[in-house]
Amino acid sequence: MIPNLAVTLLAIPLIYILHSCWALRRNIAIAKATGLTYIVLPWDSFNVPWLTVRPFLIAYLRRIPIVRDSLTCSLLSADWPWQQRYTMFQRLGCDNFMTVSPARNYFHTADAAVIDQITNRRNAFPKPVELYGSTELYGRNVLSTEGQIWKQHRKTVSPPFNEKNNRLVWFESIRQAQGMIRGWMGDQTDSSTTVYTVAEDCMRLSLHVISCAGFGVHLNWPGLGKEENRATAISSPYLKAEKGPKEPEFSKDHTMSYTEALLTLLHNMVWILIFPKYLLGALPFKGMQTAYNAYIEWGKYLEELFNDKKHQIATGATGEPQEGMDLMGFLLRGADVTPKSLNDISSPGKAPSRPALSDAEIKGNAFIFILAGHETAANSIHFSCVYLALHPASQRRLQASLDRIFGSRPISEWDYDRDFNALFGSMTGAVLAEELRLIPPVYAIPKCVPRKNPPQPLIINDKEFFIPPATYIDLVSPAAHRNPKAWPAGPSSDPIRPTHPTSNTDNDLEEFKPERWLRKHDKTSLEPSLSTNESTTTPNTEDAPNTATGTNVSSNLHRPPRGAYIPFSEGYRACLGRRFAQIEVLAVLAVIFKYYSVELAVDKYASDEEVLGMGEGERRSVWEKVGGEVRELLREKMGMVFTMQLRGGAKVEMRVVRRGGERFAF
Repeated sequence: MIPNLAVTLLAIPLIYILHSCWALRRNIAIAKATGLTYIVLPWDSFNVPWLTVRPFLIAYLRRIPIVRDSLTCSLLSADWPWQQRYTMFQRLGCDNFMTVSPARNYFHTADAAVIDQITNRRNAFPKPVELYGSTELYGRNVLSTEGQIWKQHRKTVSPPFNEKNNRLVWFESIRQAQGMIRGWMGDQTDSSTTVYTVAEDCMRLSLHVISCAGFGVHLNWPGLGKEENRATAISSPYLKAEKGPKEPEFSKDHTMSYTEALLTLLHNMVWILIFPKYLLGALPFKGMQTAYNAYIEWGKYLEELFNDKKHQIATGATGEPQEGMDLMGFLLRGADVTPKSLNDISSPGKAPSRPALSDAEIKGNAFIFILAGHETAANSIHFSCVYLALHPASQRRLQASLDRIFGSRPISEWDYDRDFNALFGSMTGAVLAEELRLIPPVYAIPKCVPRKNPPQPLIINDKEFFIPPATYIDLVSPAAHRNPKAWPAGPSSDPIRPTHPTSNTDNDLEEFKPERWLRKHDKTSLEPSLSTNESTTTPNTEDAPNTATGTNVSSNLHRPPRGAYIPFSEGYRACLGRRFAQIEVLAVLAVIFKYYSVELAVDKYASDEEVLGMGEGERRSVWEKVGGEVRELLREKMGMVFTMQLRGGAKVEMRVVRRGGERFAF
């Protein structure tokens, strides 16, 4: 008995090793036949046993120079697209290469022309939906589907992203930005304060915007009462300060508030994505239990929002939405849920017609809007503030631009039709474009050639190559956004201490320079002149936000080659909420920087009194010390669960000061 068991235990790993060797040999032959450059890996970077031991083993391997500097060691890290940026492509001397492992082959590209081909051939290079199963917490959605099913989801979820609702996003973003600043500054609006929770506050702000604009749930800023929150409201035909959006009635059968449940769920997504729900609820670990409870609680809120809207439709209490995006209402109506369909009693023997989307799919799409929408916008607001704190000169140019756009008009007179396109085509739009160039929402956009499909041709440097079936494709956005073949680049501002130790050390593509987006003839005035189309109240150009998704960059700014700039992807699968995020981020940045400056907090090295007593040299020294630490955090502590964020408790503390009271105006 024991010998047989021992033989079995020895046979299992031996069979696994033999099978891996056979699979690796097969995959090498497939990669070799393509004619592309390829690197052989002993296992896939997402191999579960490897992910378990990687943090410990990598730390050891990096002590050995020959191993640390090898291509194989670098590529075995799942985060290599962010860690390496453009370095890997520089080392290989090409913008397209394959990695080969026993599990599968990958094709990686930072080539703008190749990315453009892939994103515009949806059927040839679909999204590998098996990678998105974890997003189906409450049901299938537009993110996790392909083919005809995706078309149905897209048709159903697109209508809310229209020009009328863009105005609501504008007004609510401004209102929430005022609430955030009021929460930071209290009654001392003309003073300064150190903010330790900028990232968390940006997440909360973005959650408030999408909850109100998308679902009619009006969330007050923490620490401020209803009257104080109402005091921040601006004059708007969509949001009445004295009334606010109509809110759904939630039951009292909850152990968490709406906000607490959603924030806790989003904060603990890593547990939910890794472990099955039944296991989360059964294991006696606090983190898992918290994640599971939040998943259940938010599911209840989602069910109530769904049932409330369904009841309104059934009773005829709602027609076309008059206030708010009403995402749930649009999803239900798009799924052919009407008073007739809800109240119709089918005749005997006649099956009721199947709706376009199931109840679970409607709720799944509602959740994915909140998950994807709030993180992308929040991260852009946060990292824009961080970069502007690191670059005071660019911050001053942004403020000069805002002064030109808004003049002395109070926030209550800011108008979407008049002001948004001006912001989008100005230094504010350039700041957002540059932040997304440096820190895109995700570091790799996945595509594939399905196993059942024939090899797919791509033109690479005027030569045709074929990508074989069963190949995963990574559009490596951090590398594409830093590819000197596609981007005009100047010299490095500090060749001795480059921003990244290996990527683009001889140019400025690793540096935050929003001025690169301004047209050459506009750099002296620091702001592009507005085109007639973009300054009118009824624009009808490709840049106008009256399309569902808009464009990545205003026509008044530098336009990179197609495929070189993909923060929201491109082609048919481009992000539906792109314009929503752009409006939110630009509105919030305008509110903050029109009246305030954001500086790096140096509190751990010097008190306010000590800073005031310093000469310029001492101030610059302490500021540069903190700046070096922040740059290291951005280089070493970034990671991705759903989107790119600072991980492991890393945070950047910032000081918010009324304009004119800056301490580090270098």
